[in-house]
Order: sequence, then structure tokens, then C-alpha cells
Amino acid sequence: MSGVLVFNNKVHPVDEVGIKIDSRIIESPNKEPLTRIDRWTIAGALVNDGSPEGLNGAMRDLELAYADGAQNYGEVSYTANGNTHTLSDTASFSGVRVVSFGYMTGPWKMHTEMSNRRAFYAVIQAEYRLSAKVIKYQEQVLRIGNGGPRWRYMPSLTGAPEYQTLSAATTIKYVQRGMLVLLDELPEANEPVFPLVNMHGERARITYHAPKSITKNGDSQTEDMHSVEWHYEGESAIFLFLSSFEVPEL
Repeated sequence: MSGVLVFNNKVHPVDEVGIKIDSRIIESPNKEPLTRIDRWTIAGALVNDGSPEGLNGAMRDLELAYADGAQNYGEVSYTANGNTHTLSDTASFSGVRVVSFGYMTGPWKMHTEMSNRRAFYAVIQAEYRLSAKVIKYQEQVLRIGNGGPRWRYMPSLTGAPEYQTLSAATTIKYVQRGMLVLLDELPEANEPVFPLVNMHGERARITYHAPKSITKNGDSQTEDMHSVEWHYEGESAIFLFLSSFEVPEL
């Protein structure tokens, strides 16, 4: 099989490199597909006529093509026998980037390494956004008390502490906490699951967090995670009917 790799406007000679292509799916905490990472592992060897100047020049050209890991490298293609694999830059949100580059010792003998050939490797990858919009959602309600009497033991100077009822009944308290993180969308806090007439409005807290940037493709596109947290407290003399949680659609 004769293969040609085109990367960063550099066309590798036929069969100068071999590649390994793999993909990995990253899930959100809700087990929804969030990101697919396509990674190409490239291994090859520079070959020249044996002159130090020629090999050094080829190495400089290679380093200019691969050495800047922060650069967005555009489209990458590998063609063999009329079939082409493509690492797409425009479809990704990260751009095509070099995550590893270096030199290694090849399998050949006769002391030809660094004489008329130089083995090298590079790892490039791009990240693609999948369908998930809900990055994280969690919510809970804590119920404190059951309405029973309030009591305590009173200390005694001469004997055992004495049981004392302070009130025949007590209130039942509710604490609701939650958070929602969305991708490229501003989330809103959920409403209390207990009746508003039982909520301590002065204790309600809603926290909006600054967006957290995931990555960007050059200067043209930025993906952000936006999050909000909420905290409500309620109180009642009887057990309250709690409505269902507002679970976001995944």
C-alpha cells in the first residue's frame, strides 16, 4: 500500500510515514456522549543522500511543520490506493493540533541513523462536539425533623440529668440544593419543590458562575460551560407535598 500524508501544507513523500488512527468518546457526568477525540499517531523516517546538510535541512523542515503544538494546523489527509482518511479542522471545535512530536531510533542497522536517515514520530488530534448539551445536573432535598416534640436533659446538682419537654411539637425543615451546567447555553435555577408559602425567601440563594472556556478553534469559535447553583429553605408544621424535580432534557 502506497500512502501519502498531507499535513500543514507539507506533503510527505510516498510511504515516508505510517499512521495509526483511533477515536475515543468522552461522556458527560450524565453518561451522554459529549466529545469525540480523533487521534493520529504518525511514525516515519527522513531519508536523504547521506550528506549532513541534506538531513539537517529535512529535519528543520519537519520541525517547522510539527513543532508548534499551540498552532491550529487545518485539514489533514492520508491517501492510499485511492482511499482517503481526513482529520477535519472545520468540523472540530478544537482545530487540528500536535500533542506530541519527537525523534526516535529506527529498526535499521549499519549505523545509518543520523547519517542518511532519521526516524521521527508525531501525534495529532482534533476534538468534535457530539449531541450532549447538559454537562452536569444534580439536585437534592434534605428534610430535617419529623414534627415531634423538642426536649432536652436538664443537669442536676445532686442526681442524674432530668428529661424536660420544651415543646409538644416542632416544625419540619426542608433544604433544597441543586446545580445545572450547560454547554453554550445560559441555565436557569430550578424552582423550589415545596410550596412558596413555606419558603424562607430571605434565605434563598442563586449563584451564577462565570463561563468556563473549554477550548477554541483559532480565534473564530469558543465553547463555554455555563453553570448555576440554587439553595432554598422551607419550613412547615406538617409534612409537605413535594413536587417532582425539574430534570433537564438530556
